[in-house]
Amino acid sequence: MQAKQVSLWTDEQLIDLLKQDDEAAFQRIYRKYVSKLYASAYNLLRDPVACEEIVQELFIQLWIKRHELEIKNLNSYLYMATRNRVLMGLRTKKIALDNDALEFLESNYSSDSLIREKQLNREIDNAILSLPEKCREIFILSRKQQLSNREIAELMNISVKTVENQITRALQKLRHSLKYYLLVIAICPWMIKYFF
Repeated sequence: MQAKQVSLWTDEQLIDLLKQDDEAAFQRIYRKYVSKLYASAYNLLRDPVACEEIVQELFIQLWIKRHELEIKNLNSYLYMATRNRVLMGLRTKKIALDNDALEFLESNYSSDSLIREKQLNREIDNAILSLPEKCREIFILSRKQQLSNREIAELMNISVKTVENQITRALQKLRHSLKYYLLVIAICPWMIKYFF
């Protein structure tokens, strides 16, 4: 395939070609997104080396897992994958935020905080409602009413271990349901109690 033709393909076509092992399509995706993803990571971290590593690793994984990935929107997928890699780096302490980056994150996410907070609350509420009934009830008692595991066990006449297992199950399901919001959740102090 000629380079001129590849540059005319839509993201959907590029994804299809990528799954067919088309290196030209992969190179087109790389050239189209690498600087944008680097800028996105840099806006969050302000660390050029860490950002470069995150973006390069993302593209390596994109090529390695090209047959397994179910990508509906390439742009959204790549930006969310970048944010998730930043978050994982922060959580595993492989990446550290400097004060400037932390101030940037706080100001960036507080500018539209009311709108974002409402949207995020809706997403969290919907995710909680999708939990199985017993799991949901235990999670609400734990995170919203802030009861201890022992208090929940006594209230519901179940073992503390069952409470712990149900909370772990709820957290796994919620983290999966809300994976695209994890970075926002991680930097919003009022949400930390729900997920971490």
